[in-house]
Amino acid sequence: MKITRHTAPDMRQALRAVRAELGADAVILASRRTPAGVEVTAAMDFDADHLQQGAAVGASAEPSAAPEPTSPRVTPDSHTAAGSAPAVAHTAPTVFAAPSEAMEHELKSLRRMLETQLAHLSWSDLTRRAPIHAQLLRELTEVGLTPDLAAQFITHVSVTAELTEARRLAIAAMAQQLLVTGDRWLQEGGTIALVGPTGVGKTTTLAKLAVRWVLQHGARDLALIAGDSQRLGAQEQLQALGELLGAEVYPLQDLAALGALLGRLGGRRLVLIDTPGCSQRDAQLSERLAALGATGHDLQIALVLAASTQAGAIAEVVARFAAAQPSACVLTKADEAASLGGALSVLMRSRLPISYVSEGQRVPEDLRPARALELVSQAVQLAQTSGATADEDLLKRRFGDLAHALA
Repeated sequence: MKITRHTAPDMRQALRAVRAELGADAVILASRRTPAGVEVTAAMDFDADHLQQGAAVGASAEPSAAPEPTSPRVTPDSHTAAGSAPAVAHTAPTVFAAPSEAMEHELKSLRRMLETQLAHLSWSDLTRRAPIHAQLLRELTEVGLTPDLAAQFITHVSVTAELTEARRLAIAAMAQQLLVTGDRWLQEGGTIALVGPTGVGKTTTLAKLAVRWVLQHGARDLALIAGDSQRLGAQEQLQALGELLGAEVYPLQDLAALGALLGRLGGRRLVLIDTPGCSQRDAQLSERLAALGATGHDLQIALVLAASTQAGAIAEVVARFAAAQPSACVLTKADEAASLGGALSVLMRSRLPISYVSEGQRVPEDLRPARALELVSQAVQLAQTSGATADEDLLKRRFGDLAHALA
């Protein structure tokens, strides 16, 4: 372990000196204020893997109290004249002691402790040097954004900006990153299949879209396909909706027959398809998505996501349904969500556009076209009204490395 001590006018310059000499993997052992500024003691940990390799080299020789010489080796300049002995070199193996499991565990614990201490020092230094950046990271964390996105958005803000302006710039950057499609389905039509897990609101979303289409264009060019033959009463629900709107409803027992049915509906401007709900972990999911992919007829896949679901579960759904190549998503149950930042983070990272947002059960009032700035502002407002707070230790763990990099 190499240990060094650096003195600098401030922590930022001291950390730079540490990285310049020991590299990015250095850890801080101690720091203190001095008349000259700041004194930082840092260390570079040894490589346990390298030590184990050295132990493997020495393991081929048996250790003894006094190592026995190996066979004599004649040096290139030796002479074997009569009466003279050849010059020889004796070599002995170098034996390294392999670290015990307990030692490795202690070293890893020590390293984690030192890394945590470094993160805390770096975060404290960031809050002193760039308080606006630190405050934005805190607020974006409260909104529910992932650390990588929060770090990305503060790069749009100058360290000298006022807090109000900094917030405006961060919100604008978030809105720019969030993709939306506009009200294109209800303006241009298309053949749209709503897919997603059970209970996210596919059938209700379809009903809202259908009613809005009839109010704008009439029922003549609308067709509804009731493809959910598994949920009890799902097809009857769409049949009742079709009778109310004066639109044709076509029951479908198997998604494999969807292509042939669409071939008979080529003249309809808007075809809305309800599909069976399927968990992202269902073994039949791949088969169902493959059947939809083989349909053709310019079929658009719309992934329906519940905003009230935890961000990790939404990310899993997006990843599993990616095989269907959805062109957009519908965000439902926004009125039930405790936070929107997690869902928006997933959609920003996956680059999946949002078409509509649903915020209740009323048909068709509780459905609106997605607008990026409106959604981001709603996420910020929801965090404020819910009283979300970011724990200081969480901020240090999340952004300690970032603060270290900005030093």
